[in-house]
Amino acid sequence: MKEILVAFALLSASALAQNAQPTPPSYCRPCLFYGGDFDASNPAANTLSNGLVNIGRPTAVYVPFVVPKGQVWTVTGLFSNNMSTSTFLDPPAIKWSISIDVSAGHAGTVISQGTIPATFTPTGRSWRFFTEYTALGHLTPQTAVTLTSGVYWMTAIPICTDPSCGFASFTLSDVEDVPAPNHKGIEPKDDSFFLAEGVRQDFFAPTAYPNGVCNGGGNGTGCDKFSAGLLGYAKAAAP
Repeated sequence: MKEILVAFALLSASALAQNAQPTPPSYCRPCLFYGGDFDASNPAANTLSNGLVNIGRPTAVYVPFVVPKGQVWTVTGLFSNNMSTSTFLDPPAIKWSISIDVSAGHAGTVISQGTIPATFTPTGRSWRFFTEYTALGHLTPQTAVTLTSGVYWMTAIPICTDPSCGFASFTLSDVEDVPAPNHKGIEPKDDSFFLAEGVRQDFFAPTAYPNGVCNGGGNGTGCDKFSAGLLGYAKAAAP
């Protein structure tokens, strides 16, 4: 009898584990998409420049996501998790965009973009000499973005252009664990892109190994997915 009870308990625990749903961070609420948590212990852990700063060229990481077939999304906010040397943004804002038809050497077509007020909150994670912060901005009802099914790319770029920012830097945390911790939604594999403005008339390239901009550092496997996301609501598309 005891053996039966033990076996039943093990089966129940296994079923619960299989049915367990990822838990996006509390600030992604309501959460449409989240790329997952950064894991500093992963040997492939990496970050990539993602900021509009006082000193240095603007950079941006374009993170892909999928609106599933049969759904319509209303995006009400965007965020990114960045390793930073600064504890603040000045002005406290992010520059954001949502684009389609992105490919190597081509930044695609912008669906919507803008600059919005943002909070800058530590996640509790760190890497090397950096602390990770969430740069999060909310859209107004008038600026919320409606998306039909398809593949899109988002940016959420911290801004620190005031002289008080000094040599502040921001690098977007990548996500190397499989499955990605607390990931929500669908993200195309190895399909992120990097923009460095002012380099060869705007350098726009894939991020991931083997041909990406991160293929020179570490073991060359980082930067295939990133820790960023979208807030908002999903509903069924009209028949």
